[in-house]
Amino acid sequence: MTLHIGKIDYLNIWHVFELLAQTCPHGPDFHYVPGHPGELNQALATGDLHLSPSSSFEYLLRAESYTLLPNASISAQKEVQSVLFLSPVPVEQLPLWLVQNPGPVCLTNASATSTALLKVLWSQKWNLAQPQWQDVHPGQGLSTGRPFLEIGNLALQHFIERPPGYYIYDLATEWNMWTGLPFVFAVWIVRRNLNLEQSRLVARLAREIHTIILQLDRHFTHLSTLSSRPPWLQAQDLIRYWQAMSYGLGPKEQAGLTLFGERCTQEGLLPGMPGLIWFSEEKYPL
Repeated sequence: MTLHIGKIDYLNIWHVFELLAQTCPHGPDFHYVPGHPGELNQALATGDLHLSPSSSFEYLLRAESYTLLPNASISAQKEVQSVLFLSPVPVEQLPLWLVQNPGPVCLTNASATSTALLKVLWSQKWNLAQPQWQDVHPGQGLSTGRPFLEIGNLALQHFIERPPGYYIYDLATEWNMWTGLPFVFAVWIVRRNLNLEQSRLVARLAREIHTIILQLDRHFTHLSTLSSRPPWLQAQDLIRYWQAMSYGLGPKEQAGLTLFGERCTQEGLLPGMPGLIWFSEEKYPL
């Protein structure tokens, strides 16, 4: 009855898993499966994972298969630093640049949410004509010489060490300037129809995650000094990155998620905005 849990391999939630391992360690009850959000989306959809922090777009797309952990997300109030659109010219000059430099706008295949967000901003905020989109593997965008979307640790490195010749757009900032709301990049998704023992393990995990989120800022200084921090990232930059995040899923985050679903529907990326259905840990007391 092991619970298979997706583990995003990014710094934006690495510290949560470091703390979670102290109370819900990898073992007979909990099996952690690392991957980027795109891989975890697929594993959730096929049932290979029972639970994962994964793309909010994945929940919106297949909500009939899932419930959500209450009060848990990966969100950004204004700036995320690790979901970036990099362009050789300012966005208002992109139509002319694309005419003069025919070819695609490159999208990382690591994140459904960030790809959908860029497409929404592209047409609905920036009012740009639809380009040719092309998926590329994470980390390949810069080598194409094209405008590109990057996420995760690779994007954070571009934020810290900005590549010459590119204008950088933080997509959470663009969303907040447009809507006044935070952006929810990931939610903790639970597959429906788990058996009783699996559901009890989810409830146990949910309680631990909630406790961790409430106390997370107390651990920033210690966690930022661990040897697993990348050499290009200073401790103070990592703390600043974590402080930009929100890990709850309160009313403002829910409003931002709902508006994103509505905008995706308007864009033709979703058939409609589903309801937010919560996993009820109260059904499975300690």
